[in-house]
Amino acid sequence: MNHLNVIIEKNLTDIKPRTRVRVLKLSGGDRFKEKLLCMGILPGHEIEVLSSQKNGPVIVKVNDTRVVIGHSMAERIIVR
Repeated sequence: MNHLNVIIEKNLTDIKPRTRVRVLKLSGGDRFKEKLLCMGILPGHEIEVLSSQKNGPVIVKVNDTRVVIGHSMAERIIVR
């Protein structure tokens, strides 16, 4: 298998600021997914990480809106 064909999945908390990523999946229950869907964060959509702290919140840009996501929630958002 060509190493370029491997999809690298990471938690949103592992992404450096000023990086655009595509949401692959939301690893949580129905309430967790519903909350993120209301924020515009859903699988297949592209978001940009604006700020990320080691144990703090992650700030992302969804369309033209900035959204603050708690660290524990951001850990359950899988992106590439």
